[in-house]
Amino acid sequence: MDYLIQDHIHLIRSYQMEIGEAYIFEDLLICEIMDGVNLELETFSEFLGITERYYKERPFVYISQRKNSYAVDPMLYPMISRIEMLKGIAIVSNKEVDVHNLKIEKYFFQKPMELFNDLLEAVEWSQGLLRRLKRAD
Repeated sequence: MDYLIQDHIHLIRSYQMEIGEAYIFEDLLICEIMDGVNLELETFSEFLGITERYYKERPFVYISQRKNSYAVDPMLYPMISRIEMLKGIAIVSNKEVDVHNLKIEKYFFQKPMELFNDLLEAVEWSQGLLRRLKRAD
């Protein structure tokens, strides 16, 4: 994780999951998935457990720090869309393949989803999204 963001937000807890690392913040969940992982329902259950534990009653944005190469089953996105408190996804990557993958992933995910070159930009977008949604309520 890029520790420059700690000047902007406070880390509550980090987890070493079977599929990678998760960093829990008040309204952000940042994950770095390990190289070679195939994200599908079985491997994604740990992530769902974290969202239930920390964000059951609190809106949040998921930030995917895509430093490594891994596969995501696009059929996960309709299920992820049903996580009520999840308000959007920010993907952090400089890889050309992720630009193309985002087009496919957006087709399956029915909430805001954007691609960023660095983590700080993703954090700022996420916090802005949550502020806009809060004002709209």
